[in-house]
Amino acid sequence: MKKIVAFFLLILSAIAIWYLFIKKYDYQVTFTAKGAPGSIYHQIIGWDSWGKDVKIKNIYTIDTILFKEVKQKVKLKDTVLNLDWSIVSVNDSISKIKIGVFSGDHSLMNRLMILTGQTPFTKSLKTKFQRFGKGLNSFAKTFRIKIEGDSELPSLEYLYVSSEANRSGKAGMMLQLNSDFFPKIKRNNVELNGAPFVKIKDWDMVGDKIQFDFGFPIKPTDSLATNSSIKYSKSFSKLALKAIFYGNYRHSDQAWFALIEYARRRNIPIEKKPLEIFYNNPMQDGDASKWKAEIFVPLQ
Repeated sequence: MKKIVAFFLLILSAIAIWYLFIKKYDYQVTFTAKGAPGSIYHQIIGWDSWGKDVKIKNIYTIDTILFKEVKQKVKLKDTVLNLDWSIVSVNDSISKIKIGVFSGDHSLMNRLMILTGQTPFTKSLKTKFQRFGKGLNSFAKTFRIKIEGDSELPSLEYLYVSSEANRSGKAGMMLQLNSDFFPKIKRNNVELNGAPFVKIKDWDMVGDKIQFDFGFPIKPTDSLATNSSIKYSKSFSKLALKAIFYGNYRHSDQAWFALIEYARRRNIPIEKKPLEIFYNNPMQDGDASKWKAEIFVPLQ
């Protein structure tokens, strides 16, 4: 009998030592949210304020594994929290997010208090992460993505201008380019032959910067309004994956992440150089929910 008691005491001691001193995290939270891992990843690293005052930056990204993991430090008055995020795709539109929290010098005290039930520490974390999860879902409701799958990049004959920007600044740069580009096309009586588009030439996925061509398809003509900034080119049809995006074009790149995840889950090799074709004029149509864009990513 004494041996059995001693054995169970040994087991309990081992569990206590593991829980108090070895266990990696003080607390863990798991939830699901609407969005592809790439979209959620960028929203995590864009979250930089823990408190109510969003102007105070106190969340710092320390390390990442692209679209999979994010390590952050939260610097508060009396402690530093370490956050380890992991993102796993559940299906084409839902991701599971796990966050492990380690509270540094306060770790032992927080672990002991957690044994007694819900504590101010755990309540605070739940509130923060629930709010973040609601933000993810609220953002996902501002647009709609329909993945159509196998398709072809359309062949194009077009005039274009080239630029570069942060991915999030693509829409603003398009507006800036169009204010000079489109009037020049009209002044030279060039006949358009389709909707405007953006063709990504290079996407630095770590730095999240893009180089792109903004163009208008045209009908063949003997006189083209080309110069040092406006150029002419042709591209040919190519196998691709396709999605339809409905919503503000500021967020059309969310379809990139959806197509990347669609391809990953099906082991389809793609080139991460999306083509976006825009069918609405934001200057004339104020209802962004009805704006439509076709998004293509070419197959390798």
